[in-house]
Amino acid sequence: MRMRVAVLVLAVSFSLTEAERCVSTSSPHCYKNSIRPEEDFICEWDERNPEKSQTHTLHIWDTEKKRFLMRKNSSKKGQVNVHLEELGIPSKKTDIWVQTQVGNLTCNSSKISVILECMVKYSVPQIISMKRSARILNLTLDKPEDNKGAIYEIRWRQRDSEWQNTTFETKDGTIKDFHRLHLHYQTIYQIQLRRQAKLKSRLCKDSLHALWSDWSQMVDVPSDIRRRPVIRWVESNPKNGTRDINLSWDAPSAEESVGGVRYNLRLSVWPCDKSKRKKSTTNQTYNTSITYSEARISIIAINKVGCSPRRQIIIPAVKHLNYCDSDMPSDITMANNKACLEWYKLEDGETRPRTVHSSNKILLKNIKNEVEHFVRHYYFLHTIRKKRYQTTVMCPFYSEQKAPKNGPANVNISDVTHESAVVSWLSIPVAEQRGFLQHYVIWISGQGNTKFHTVPANKTSFLIKDLHPGASYTVSISGRTEAGNGPNSTVNFETYSKEMGLSWQDQTILIVCVVALLCTIICSVAARRLKLLPEVPSPVIDAAEFRCPEEQDQSPTIEEVHEFVLLLRQDLNKCRENMTPEQSTLLQDFGLVIFEEEDEEDGEGGVTDLSSVKSCFYPNPSYRGQTLQLPEPFHMTDSTSRDNDTESTYRNGLFFETRVLECDKTSL
Repeated sequence: MRMRVAVLVLAVSFSLTEAERCVSTSSPHCYKNSIRPEEDFICEWDERNPEKSQTHTLHIWDTEKKRFLMRKNSSKKGQVNVHLEELGIPSKKTDIWVQTQVGNLTCNSSKISVILECMVKYSVPQIISMKRSARILNLTLDKPEDNKGAIYEIRWRQRDSEWQNTTFETKDGTIKDFHRLHLHYQTIYQIQLRRQAKLKSRLCKDSLHALWSDWSQMVDVPSDIRRRPVIRWVESNPKNGTRDINLSWDAPSAEESVGGVRYNLRLSVWPCDKSKRKKSTTNQTYNTSITYSEARISIIAINKVGCSPRRQIIIPAVKHLNYCDSDMPSDITMANNKACLEWYKLEDGETRPRTVHSSNKILLKNIKNEVEHFVRHYYFLHTIRKKRYQTTVMCPFYSEQKAPKNGPANVNISDVTHESAVVSWLSIPVAEQRGFLQHYVIWISGQGNTKFHTVPANKTSFLIKDLHPGASYTVSISGRTEAGNGPNSTVNFETYSKEMGLSWQDQTILIVCVVALLCTIICSVAARRLKLLPEVPSPVIDAAEFRCPEEQDQSPTIEEVHEFVLLLRQDLNKCRENMTPEQSTLLQDFGLVIFEEEDEEDGEGGVTDLSSVKSCFYPNPSYRGQTLQLPEPFHMTDSTSRDNDTESTYRNGLFFETRVLECDKTSL
């Protein structure tokens, strides 16, 4: 008995374990990819059973006739293709489910009731192109397989922000679908789209199972590139007719570079090839080789929403030669497109014109008969060797030459001395040379003689020597080609005389002296105005009241004698009755006031006693406030005076000499 119970429990346990191992799939989704009636269906579901040894059977049940329309095993994992011939008319309502079998166990998914004709699921929409201009984004989308209009849902957002969405419809009969989206200026966006079929059948209007396609991959939308790329070029290693060119440029801004940037280059380096070489790269550098002729290189930057304006640079030709041997090498053959002859008119000697001729068949001797006479032309002969473009010959040429049309312009005489002068001029323009200029011819006429000189064609000045002082001369200059001399340009001048004028050494010394004098004056004035030197202090005089000697203390003072000052020394040879006004004024200048008494004439005459002279004055500041006092005079006899009586008086540092004559009454 116990044995039977154990076997029964084991069987039940095993059955439960097997049941747990069978997990049903998700409900199937059956659809077709277009609204065409002959389109087959696809049914898909998600497998949820981890077991590998399992089989799936799709069941389609007709709910009206109560019979199976189809039972089909899955040949692919999670998918069954249902052919229309097997299914019959799909306009009826059907129940669809998937049965899963794991070993001896089976389990069914949930059933769905649909009308298969209404089950249309378009493919994921693809963005063919995007064009952005400021705030507007124009999208170009592919059409569904049936080339019909569809209902689209688009959603967009700025990075790390919430989605915004809207729907729009497209029309039938167009090749592509278009939509315009308004965005903020200079902002990076992310967008996604999906679409749904527009069903026209009445049975599908109330259908709840209309299918949207899957969302497209999220696409970053950069800002449009508004500026031309800044391109630079460096030329290196110019040899053997080839120049190596290194190109570099700047990337657009971060907002414009989102999603990557591609650069398209167009190179015009082979004149005989009208189609330009094209190169696309994602790098910011590019190396190429060009000939000695002019080359044109253009670049545009392309991102997901458009391209930048085109930037073009011109790499000029190497400096044009003024003369060379114009014969082409004999070993060059114009064949197999490996040689190219390029030529053009060169009126000013340097500028390449817009019209440039090229050929890989014509030789130089053939084009000389076709070009304009007396006009300079230039030609290049290019070849291709080891896949590198190089210039074999470059040279100017004339079909025919003629004498120059005009003489040199702006003939000028300078640095004239008594024996020399410098004549200068402007070279004859290439358009007026009408041939290869060999040299300039100079005639110097004066003093009945004419001298002749030749100057190389690349020189524009000449030093005239061995002239006579103060003489007049005439200078004539003309250009010469192999066809002869052109018109003369004439100028007159006159040399300096030896006595007149200064030599350049003297002029230099004079100029230096004048400049030094001016600098000294300017510095002196500036020093005074800016007070750069210290001021001389003025003496300070006490403003105290000074009194006359009578009112001052008459106590004796010690006199300090420094030096003798001779105030007056003159011979009085004439008799004077009274003192002249000049003498009175002189005494007043020294602070002395003379009081004269109206006495009768003294028979003997004499010296007025200076003690009667009253002095009331302000002291001289140099005497530190001392008052001039007149002490008793002392007498000194001048040994040199023998004929006349002379009396000398010294008072407070002043020396007075008095001579007494017979007719004098008062003399100081």
